[in-house]
Amino acid sequence: MSQAKPFLKWAGGKSRIAKDIAKFFPVNFDHYIEPFLGGGAIYFSISPRNGLLNDLNKYLIETYIIIRDRPNKLISRLQIIDNEYHALSTLESKSKYYYDCREQYNEASTKDIEKSALFIFLNKTGFNGMYRENSKGKYNIPFGKHYKCLICDTKNILEVSRNLATISLTSGDYKEALKSAQKGDLVYLDPPYVPVSKTSNFTQYQKEGFDYNEHILLRDLALELHKKGCYIVISNSCCKKSKDLYADKAFHIHSIKITRLIHASKKIVPEIVVTNFCLGKDK
Repeated sequence: MSQAKPFLKWAGGKSRIAKDIAKFFPVNFDHYIEPFLGGGAIYFSISPRNGLLNDLNKYLIETYIIIRDRPNKLISRLQIIDNEYHALSTLESKSKYYYDCREQYNEASTKDIEKSALFIFLNKTGFNGMYRENSKGKYNIPFGKHYKCLICDTKNILEVSRNLATISLTSGDYKEALKSAQKGDLVYLDPPYVPVSKTSNFTQYQKEGFDYNEHILLRDLALELHKKGCYIVISNSCCKKSKDLYADKAFHIHSIKITRLIHASKKIVPEIVVTNFCLGKDK
């Protein structure tokens, strides 16, 4: 069986460095918990059989649930959208189709299979795989000017569905998702990063933000989970504020290097991975 992969593009996604981060995971653990799921690159890289996946974005989680429980119905709707989009011959006509779909997506009456199909379509054809909501909670990413793209990846959707069969999916605050963590569980935390500069301060994926006070609360929760006996792995930016957060002796700070596209140029930048256990050893 081929390995499932993320079915969405996602800003801050970890697809290219998933294996590098997974190297910091313990060899053995009980349940896997990821409360900031996003595109799920880390989850798919290890595909644990038991776990809880959560995200604040309810439409994202509804799409995961529909893929888990009703993949064939979703595929049927996506194939129609895929065919309609690629039948259009100009970017102008594709752009109109995109904005019509975006308007439909934002309508309160759009639900269930249709909402999830539009969610995937907008993600695939919108600008840079971003998800952003305005102050009214409306998706407002502009058209990405994609002439051709894979909108309905049938094979991968079915693989994702099989992977999610025994996984619990919830939508809500990360603090609620972490209440279920017990001794021996692996908790992977990938929050919106602490900004390394004023221009990089993008945490407004949804109308709810994630400021430095939230990072402090998250750190405090990580300490509580450490006392419970959970395995904790945390990703964040490499800056003084991030490192200061995890200066407690319970944590170990590791550095990794990743390639990012910054102002149309590829640059190697550092990030940190924080653990509460020594690498290669179970607690």
